[in-house]
Amino acid sequence: MVVGTDGSPQADRAVVWAAAEAVRGHRPLHIVHVVEDQLLIGPDRIMPGIRQRMVDRSLQILMEAQALAVQADERLVVETRLVHDRTPRAGIGAHSSDAHEVVVGHRGIGGFAELLLGSTGLLLAGHLPLPVVIVRGEEDAPADTVVAGIDLTDPPETVLEYAFAAAAEREARLHVVHAWRPAPLAAAAGADLKAAQTMFSDHVAAALVLWRERHPQVKVTEDVVQGHPAETLVGCSAHADLVVVGYRTHAGPHLGSVSHGVIHHAHCPVAVVRPRS
Repeated sequence: MVVGTDGSPQADRAVVWAAAEAVRGHRPLHIVHVVEDQLLIGPDRIMPGIRQRMVDRSLQILMEAQALAVQADERLVVETRLVHDRTPRAGIGAHSSDAHEVVVGHRGIGGFAELLLGSTGLLLAGHLPLPVVIVRGEEDAPADTVVAGIDLTDPPETVLEYAFAAAAEREARLHVVHAWRPAPLAAAAGADLKAAQTMFSDHVAAALVLWRERHPQVKVTEDVVQGHPAETLVGCSAHADLVVVGYRTHAGPHLGSVSHGVIHHAHCPVAVVRPRS
């Protein structure tokens, strides 16, 4: 388990969340802080000693993150790593090849969603072959619910595999959601929307058979609804501990609009899971 930190409150929340996940899964936790190379080139000529102060502050960030993490369980194995790389995405990505998943906060220092760890989470989710969790929302009481959003145009196996495992580890129920929208003017053209609803429901039920058998202890509910997928999942996230979404294979290195929308607006952490190659 790898978690990136920049010392911001959102990153601290990600560290706490990742530590709890590591304890649940009996995994070690690796905390990574990246100092961008460009920030270390040249500053000493302008302000002597600033380079060392930046490194000292980075080490302090890692020490504080480690202290936060061990509060989850003093037996948790925690390793910290200060990385010099061209970007946070490159630094975290380079040190996560053997990780179970990567965790980051939804915003970084400065509070701008598209800067630092905020954009790092989006970039990591678009490039890494392993699950990436963007920690959003407040630290509320557990809802004991994991939500999985599945898109029937892409194979849902990896989303369901991750979601069932997450629910099993938490002893939580799993709510599987498929939201679909009729084509414009479909009803006016005489399309049988009721038949389409039945077809989608049958597809979702069929996709769940194997995973229900593998995780009989997980209580599963399923919903097939007409609605905007991102809006539907964001609504579900208000009563969930985790939302799991997939990665559109035809979107290239960019997230699809649904995953992007959920990451930006969900009320709880969001896991983005890529299909297997």
